[in-house]
Amino acid sequence: MGEPRAAPDVKAGSSGTDGPEVPPVVAVRSLRAMSVATTLSGISGASVTVVLGVNGSVHAFWVGALLSAVLAVGGGLVLVRRSGYGGQRSAVRAAMGAAGLVWGAGQALVGLRALAAPGAPVVAGLGEVVCTAAGPLALASLLSFPRPAGPAGRRWRLALDALVIAAAGAALLWQTVYRQIEMTASPWLVVAVLLADLSILALGLQVSLAGLDRGVLLAAVGLSLFAVGDLDATRAVVQPGGTWPWQAAAAACLAWPLVAAGLLLAGAGPAGPAALRRISPEARTGIPATVVVLGLGAALWVSASADEDGLDRTGAALVVVLIVLFGVREALLQRQRLALVRSLTDQAERDFLTGLGNRRALSARMEALARRPERSSVVVIDLDGFKDVNDRVGHAAGDQLLVEAAAAMRDHLPAGWRCYRLGGDEFAATGPGCVVAAADVAAGLLTALRSAAVAVDGVAQVVVSASAGVAALPAEGAGEPLAALSEASTALQEAKRGGRDRVVVHSDEVAATARRRALVGRRLREALAEDSLDALLQPVVDIRTGGVVGFEVLSRWTDAELGVVPPDEFVPVAEQNGLVVQLGGAVLRRGLAGLCGAGGVERGLRLSVNASPLELRNPGYVAAVLGALHEAGVPCHLLVVEVTEAVYVTREDPAVATLEALAAEGVRIAVDDFGTGYSSLSYLGRLPVHLVKVDRSLTEQLAQTRTRAVVEALVRLSRALDLVVVAEGVEERWQAEALLDLGVGLGQGWLWSPGVPAGEAGRLLDGRAGGRVGGPALR
Repeated sequence: MGEPRAAPDVKAGSSGTDGPEVPPVVAVRSLRAMSVATTLSGISGASVTVVLGVNGSVHAFWVGALLSAVLAVGGGLVLVRRSGYGGQRSAVRAAMGAAGLVWGAGQALVGLRALAAPGAPVVAGLGEVVCTAAGPLALASLLSFPRPAGPAGRRWRLALDALVIAAAGAALLWQTVYRQIEMTASPWLVVAVLLADLSILALGLQVSLAGLDRGVLLAAVGLSLFAVGDLDATRAVVQPGGTWPWQAAAAACLAWPLVAAGLLLAGAGPAGPAALRRISPEARTGIPATVVVLGLGAALWVSASADEDGLDRTGAALVVVLIVLFGVREALLQRQRLALVRSLTDQAERDFLTGLGNRRALSARMEALARRPERSSVVVIDLDGFKDVNDRVGHAAGDQLLVEAAAAMRDHLPAGWRCYRLGGDEFAATGPGCVVAAADVAAGLLTALRSAAVAVDGVAQVVVSASAGVAALPAEGAGEPLAALSEASTALQEAKRGGRDRVVVHSDEVAATARRRALVGRRLREALAEDSLDALLQPVVDIRTGGVVGFEVLSRWTDAELGVVPPDEFVPVAEQNGLVVQLGGAVLRRGLAGLCGAGGVERGLRLSVNASPLELRNPGYVAAVLGALHEAGVPCHLLVVEVTEAVYVTREDPAVATLEALAAEGVRIAVDDFGTGYSSLSYLGRLPVHLVKVDRSLTEQLAQTRTRAVVEALVRLSRALDLVVVAEGVEERWQAEALLDLGVGLGQGWLWSPGVPAGEAGRLLDGRAGGRVGGPALR
């Protein structure tokens, strides 16, 4: 129920007939006009019958009977005709239309018999039998209504609710009305009619409450009139000398047109206030049904108690039927409750995307394994390169990668092991065995995950692997099982720091490293807050003359508690703890101040500063750099931003846009540690690069023929692209001479000077003719 306001039952471009196509708006208007005409015809027929009946005319009933027959047949034909265009409601309209046709035929026979003998006592005949056959068709129509979204079995619950209400109502009517009548028909036939009419009445109201649809509510009103009128007619038929009640005929005249009009408009719009629509369909139908049944049951008990004879056999049978139906209803509700509990439990312990258990399920499994006598272990796995998949291939491919990874893990786990998704691209597996065996399991999973990644469309263009951490579950009573998960996560982080695509088993050494990194992170945060980090300036020189052409700012940190902390330790910690932007800004400001203090700006010396990829991906990095240059009074062209070549792996990386923006302002861009990465050389010609820095690992091995050949090739490529080449780590004179022979013009290293404080850099420049440092010129 609860369909959209536009009439969804009308096919676009069709009027619902075999004639020419009609625009949807016209078709909707046609339905509404037909519904209004049908309702007005019913009102007219009922009015004629009422006027005749109120004036005491003996012709009131047969006139009303024939009018109601014609209106029922007309409404039935309309519904059957429209059932071919009903969408989900085709069966509803077809069955209800058939019910109207059958009832109309039977009512026509009744009306003709009444016409032949107006005012004569009623004698049940063929017409009543035919009319009774319409009941099952009406019930089938109501049961065919599209099931609202919700728990399975809702339709049958509505039917059971209606039957329970019908049984309670039939028992009460029998006890208070029909039992006192000296019947000319079988009591069981009367009970069947009571149950049918009351079931139609109750089920119609239940369906309308479930969907809160205007059209369905109108149809429910029509069915209610039909049921009430039929109950009144039944009372007249079964008693000796009874006459047909014109009131029943008047109700029938209005009932079937309202049913037809309502079903034509079904889906046209919601009914009831918004507050009522916010209540779940189960509550809207179940609570009223329970209240009605309890009320009818209480009234039946009061009536039976007041009667000296109590319940007769028929009444007692109806009470038994009521009890049985109520028991079946409660059994169904209990089954639905248990299914809901199972569903909620499954949702609470299962990952929706991959179908694996989640962290909660993993916790329960680890606690169960910890109670076993044999040793058990846990493995935590994280996909390497998953962010690149999302950024370069798309989130749909990322989701598919997670699904394939989950399937691969399930297929490659040994007996007794289960896998789980912890969140994001992190998985876990746990099962029996020591950490050595678990490490083998982890290695097998990494191999399976690499294969699974290749199978996903588009992922092959990204390097995807996985890293794993392994830890042992403590024996029962020896510790908290979930602590092993934390230990495995610590080992996983160590695996990632150690190069990725590997397995690390948790140990005391791994734990000590983690504690050290945590301490470094805490102390670094305090140091940045106190601005207590140092910045040294290392000269960049002309190898041929020894003249200083610039400086590279080097970050140094001596902590009161930790002592000297090298950059290769605290910089990764800063990246991990979200401090790298703050660290980079502090180093830049210190370096610019040192360059100005040393007189480097007046000499036109450039300052090189390293930038982390995380800094470059920060949207505010360009503004921060330009602001620092402006504050220090340093022109943009005197700043060199050094980045590793890994930044250029993908053109779509936000870091590339940041570098282009800096280059547009005049800032020079240098590729640091050139030759040590895995990216293509093609980016040198299409991305903002002005300088190339030869890594110290190549400088150290210049005595080897292959290394010299590599450096020579780099120099030739750089010259072709008009790039400046700077050699790092020059510590020996022969290295400087070799670099000069290969065409490298600039260098830095201890051969000339280590990193020095800003004040000493100024004295270094002032104390040397021409700003030369180190030994004499080479040539």
